[in-house]
Amino acid sequence: MVPTCEPDDKLLAALESVLRQAPGPEAMQISVVDDASHSVDVQRLVRSIDRSGRIEFTANAQRLGLSGNWNRAIDLARGELVHLLHQDDAVHAGFYARIDRGFHAEPHIGMAFCRSRIIDDDGRLIKRTSQQRWLAGVIAHWLPRIAERQRVQTPAAVVARGTYETLGGYRSELCHAVDWEMWVRIAAHYEVWYEPRALATYRRHVANETTRLFATGAVWPDMARAIRLNALSLPDSIRTATLAASIRWHAASAIRTAERQLAAGDNAAAAATLRAIPDLLEAAEGHATDGVPHHRIALLRARLRGGGPRRWAA
Repeated sequence: MVPTCEPDDKLLAALESVLRQAPGPEAMQISVVDDASHSVDVQRLVRSIDRSGRIEFTANAQRLGLSGNWNRAIDLARGELVHLLHQDDAVHAGFYARIDRGFHAEPHIGMAFCRSRIIDDDGRLIKRTSQQRWLAGVIAHWLPRIAERQRVQTPAAVVARGTYETLGGYRSELCHAVDWEMWVRIAAHYEVWYEPRALATYRRHVANETTRLFATGAVWPDMARAIRLNALSLPDSIRTATLAASIRWHAASAIRTAERQLAAGDNAAAAATLRAIPDLLEAAEGHATDGVPHHRIALLRARLRGGGPRRWAA
């Protein structure tokens, strides 16, 4: 299931990556679900590489937004396993076979995912996601690890339809961490399978929604909301420690982001990031968050007040 909104030609590469390894229509539904695009004829774009009609096309009558369109795609899915593929991402040879093997080996799992390659606008490799285990299989103690921070790129994940039916869809109150919160919810109720081969690619580029949310500072309030929601999925035995670890990691990430924004001269973005840090810390709900480098936050705020980095004379 490929949710789209105002896609460009990268959609064709995403679809081709599926078609190259897809079984027949009796085994796999392939569907593009467009969220009321108005500047692109998405159906025509799809048909330019699929004149046979192998790929289904649905257009929403009105825009549903990120989570709304993802949930619409899930509602339209007929398969037992559901893969949401971003319009500018891709999967590599063997993705579906390896993931399918996980569901056959452990039919009770709620989802399966693989390692990902993260690339830039030009297709250059930025990094690979961290390896969760050396061999394919169910991940031990996965809930506290995924609840600490995001470790799964959406194009790398396949979720059992029954999992969505039991737990519900993606939350509309989230704009960035919508997938992360789902992975935590799933991990709280099901075991999760991992494939260590990097068989999916996530594209990080200047035009995507994640980049916009970081630039405006909107990503951090969304992370705070997600942390509070994630806490509801955690058992008492690990809630305090996991919540504290998550807040420490995200506060440090926000600080690093503000430092990069200041170094690039984007003081407005840095100020928005720093303003969001107290909300992140408040998500601890009174629990200790030792290890948060408050002195670095104070130094960054001082740099903003001073209009830039300190200048030294010798």
